[in-house]
Amino acid sequence: MEIRQPAFGRQLRRIRLESGLTQSDLAGGPVSASYVSRIESGSRLPSVETLRHLAERLGLSVAELMASDSFEDSWGATMAEVCTALADKELSRVIDLLESRGPDLLAQLPEDWAWQVLWARARTRAEMKDPVGQCADLHQLVGLTRKWESPCLLGRLLVELSRAERELGNITGAHTAAQEALSLLDGFSSGTSTLELTARLALMAAETEAGLLLQAAARIPDVLRMAENAPPKLAAQAYWTCSTVRIRQGHFQEGKVLIGRALSAMDSRDDLLGWARLRIAAVSLHLRCPEPFSPEIRTWLEEAADAFRYVGEPTHHAELRAVAARVHLVEGRLAEAETEAAAAEEAGLLAFHDRLRTRLLRAEALMGLGRDQEGIRLAQSVAQEAEGAGYLNLAAEAWKTVAMPRVPPTS
Repeated sequence: MEIRQPAFGRQLRRIRLESGLTQSDLAGGPVSASYVSRIESGSRLPSVETLRHLAERLGLSVAELMASDSFEDSWGATMAEVCTALADKELSRVIDLLESRGPDLLAQLPEDWAWQVLWARARTRAEMKDPVGQCADLHQLVGLTRKWESPCLLGRLLVELSRAERELGNITGAHTAAQEALSLLDGFSSGTSTLELTARLALMAAETEAGLLLQAAARIPDVLRMAENAPPKLAAQAYWTCSTVRIRQGHFQEGKVLIGRALSAMDSRDDLLGWARLRIAAVSLHLRCPEPFSPEIRTWLEEAADAFRYVGEPTHHAELRAVAARVHLVEGRLAEAETEAAAAEEAGLLAFHDRLRTRLLRAEALMGLGRDQEGIRLAQSVAQEAEGAGYLNLAAEAWKTVAMPRVPPTS
């Protein structure tokens, strides 16, 4: 009989764990626990006598222990199903396939296969809008990838982790991950310019949310230079990110020019969903400017709403309602603003920052309607939650809202 290592060792370990046994439980006679450990690690081939002893301890025949229908053989087929299900967007099937292999799946697999499982699950959880699960998988992926000395792969994972952490409101974790990604990729080698740009954008986004606007602004020249040769979607994201920084700094005209460049960079035929989300971003950024209300805002909002009817998911519709609420607020329709903001937040689908900003908008609408105490409570909750998460600019804005003088509503 042919024994293949390290496959047999992994098979033995899996069966032992499923049987609830330790390596010492398999020991006896000429077989020690350390010998079992070396077999499981793949560094030793078991003798025929050892095989018989192990099979007896496990309650199996030697043939069953050596069955060709091993875990690894069947696992290859499972991963093929996982990959096709993920490509077909059958997200619940991906999770079902992985969970069907038991709670100790990762412990049973070699590291390269465990990596594939975590990656497939992280991508699935991202599609399912489960940032908590996605973050957990990405942390494990980063830990595994550190062993492989692959800076580009590690850098990409850290960028993904930064985005997920930011969505959860962990701005410190987002900043740390993006900073490490950029240090790995900055000037690493040719062929990584796109990945390096995504790392810069992730770091700028984290710095902006943390109130580190000077640091974020210092990156704008390099980002704009790199955007000139970037794919349209990434170039649009670069201009969008730079616009956000400039408008947060109070450089409103420059910010408007940059978001205009972002809008021009994307074609709806290439990515209708990205095109629509960019219009939502343009509305949101323009509403932060002190200039009079622009008619373009209503056009962008309607274009995004039309696109979301075809390609939008519940998350996108919640984002649309949040921005529509701000439009209502600017136009003085306070009741509509409060209603839309409440619906957007209660959907439970907004990212951390968007959720808090929408709640603050609702607080402003309530105060404008004369419901001061209710609005103050909401604004205070925003300030406290934003402070705790490190979103200092948003926290300051919320405290300012709490402190602003009350004007009685007009009849």
